[in-house]
Amino acid sequence: MKRRMYRMAAWVLAVFIAAGGVMGSYSPAVRTEAASAADTHYYIYLDDARYEVTQEQYAKIYLLRDNQADMIKYLRTILGNRMPERFSQISGKIVTTGTASGVGGEDLINPSENPNHARMENGFLITNDGTLVSYSGSDTIVTVPSSVKVINPLAFNGNKTVKAIILPSSVTSADDFAFYQCPSLRYIVFTKNVSYIGSRMISQCNKLTNLVAPKNSKAYKYAVKNDIPVTTSAKPQFQNPANYLLTGDSDKQILLNNIYSVKWKSSKKKVAKVSSSGKVKAKKTGKATITATANGKKYKYKVTVLKKTEKNRVKQIIKVSVKKDMTKYEKIKAVHNWFIKNVKYDYYHYLSGNVPMVSHTAKGALLKKVAVCDGYAYAFQKVMKKLGIGCKFVVGTGGGGGHAWNMVKTGGKWYHVDVTFDDPIVNRSNANTTPYYTYFMKSSSVMKKTHSWKTGQYPKCTSKKYD
Repeated sequence: MKRRMYRMAAWVLAVFIAAGGVMGSYSPAVRTEAASAADTHYYIYLDDARYEVTQEQYAKIYLLRDNQADMIKYLRTILGNRMPERFSQISGKIVTTGTASGVGGEDLINPSENPNHARMENGFLITNDGTLVSYSGSDTIVTVPSSVKVINPLAFNGNKTVKAIILPSSVTSADDFAFYQCPSLRYIVFTKNVSYIGSRMISQCNKLTNLVAPKNSKAYKYAVKNDIPVTTSAKPQFQNPANYLLTGDSDKQILLNNIYSVKWKSSKKKVAKVSSSGKVKAKKTGKATITATANGKKYKYKVTVLKKTEKNRVKQIIKVSVKKDMTKYEKIKAVHNWFIKNVKYDYYHYLSGNVPMVSHTAKGALLKKVAVCDGYAYAFQKVMKKLGIGCKFVVGTGGGGGHAWNMVKTGGKWYHVDVTFDDPIVNRSNANTTPYYTYFMKSSSVMKKTHSWKTGQYPKCTSKKYD
């Protein structure tokens, strides 16, 4: 049977992450990751008749959309006697609890009635209007054809082989979930001509290391906003050509824009030892060069190991996280994120009711990297002071229990920053390293929903610029 290609632009994917509450005296925020199959429903429509299927079944149906016979055969396998003998249209929706319903799909049975006939070009399913509907190839480096203007939702859905995607200057739009569930994808190269990027363009691409985009372009700003490393050149490189560690620290730098296996070497193992995975262990004060060999080429970065003191930790945080051209807001955000990625809430001592005193101090957060809320807040204040940014230590309640956080000043205005609550306990674990911004740079009108404090003792946070 002749293979026929169909357009499916209107299949919509929606994801909802529900946030949990906060708990107890000097407590962390608690978050349950609820973006699960139990909350998301997958529907297939045969004309007006609706059938719920599993996520795996839905994905397979979508991937079979270019073969009418196989798609209908598979539908009969999973629907059985429920499937009608006659129907004229197949469409799909993904609906998640708490969100608006998805949008129905287009007619897949009678594509001749659709003016946007599709064509296949080296694994690319492209409509005549320049929309990339699907890529079904098996290349590791994919260069999108110059005839493409729009990357459709789910265009690369589930592709397991692609490691790098290069977009031509003709592409102006990358829709939500364009690069959904690509487990091997490392990086994507954008041009300045991309003027629209869906907020959920990338989802469940767990090996993604970075994006490549011109400075100040839409893609560059998207990367910065979503805490994705970004480079302006597609050449393999390290995000930090000079890294700073304290004795006893462990750190791992990823070679960006690279799809090949890497071999690692340290010039001074007694100063900084590097594992086969690229993880560096700071052994003693001094300097060393870390070399990564990939695809026959060598790439290097310098490591300086400092004595383990609070003063040096503040120095290190600023050197590795803060760039000279950052705005004050960006500096505050960078420090906020360092704490979330590097410090753990002392959750297990908290549960036992036996939190050690050091966890209530800046030393706990800066040197032991374990603290409770006041430890986070004292340490954050120290870094802000070194940066010359106004910062207050605030005592009150959060989620009904005793709590501490900060206020910072930028642009002549004061804002609340609660690093502790933005580093939540996820599924009863304190291993979270994903920055949340629920309590970052917020006005008092937002914070008072979950926090309370003696307002007369602290600056007024009236600006809603970042709410």
